Amino acid sequence: MNDTLASLLISLQYLARVALAAVLAGVIGYEREHVQRNAGMRTHILVAIGASLVMCCGEFLVTKYSGVMNLDPARLGAQVISGIGFLCAGTIIKEGISVRGLTTASSLWCVSCIGLAAGAGAYLLAVGVAVLALIVLRVLRNLAHSRRKKSNRLVMQLVLSMEGNTLISLQEDLQRMGCVIEEFSFAIDTDQQKRHVYLHLMLPNREDLSPLMEGLSRIDGVVSVESVYE
Repeated sequence: MNDTLASLLISLQYLARVALAAVLAGVIGYEREHVQRNAGMRTHILVAIGASLVMCCGEFLVTKYSGVMNLDPARLGAQVISGIGFLCAGTIIKEGISVRGLTTASSLWCVSCIGLAAGAGAYLLAVGVAVLALIVLRVLRNLAHSRRKKSNRLVMQLVLSMEGNTLISLQEDLQRMGCVIEEFSFAIDTDQQKRHVYLHLMLPNREDLSPLMEGLSRIDGVVSVESVYE
């Protein structure tokens, strides 16, 4: 009876560790989902749960087979760190000359480490790292946007129809407006027959963007124009 109760308490302790990892990763995943990234809450939570479970299992095996065989729980955790790389690689997307998803890949790798820390019972360390990760993702992102606002750079997203030479017209019109295209990438939505174009522009003047937005919206084939970072 005592052994059963002890086993139950240990299992509940492990479950609490996994739950903590899930909560911390969920908060970070929510931030990624809020900025419309592919890997959101569910992906981050599942990564942290898996990592935490692996660490708990390593500790459980060492405790259970203590004195019977030589086990190293850190080896299981090391496999999580190397294995998560495959999932992180899937979130990195190359569009033209631009690469997107590096921050999300980093956050996935980070929550796997948070899960390992929670699974090892380092509660304060896991919470502290999660808070630090949120600061990096949210506060530094806002600071980066603030710097962009003060510069003459602008990131725009345009939705174009599939007909005609809209891209050529777009480039010519931007040049006439005095804008320099620093980066250009696009993705094709075959279901809706549309093209999503991302432009990193250097503007001649940041004081009034309305003439630029109106000029682009009047181009034949342009469905919508949106400034991503102002």
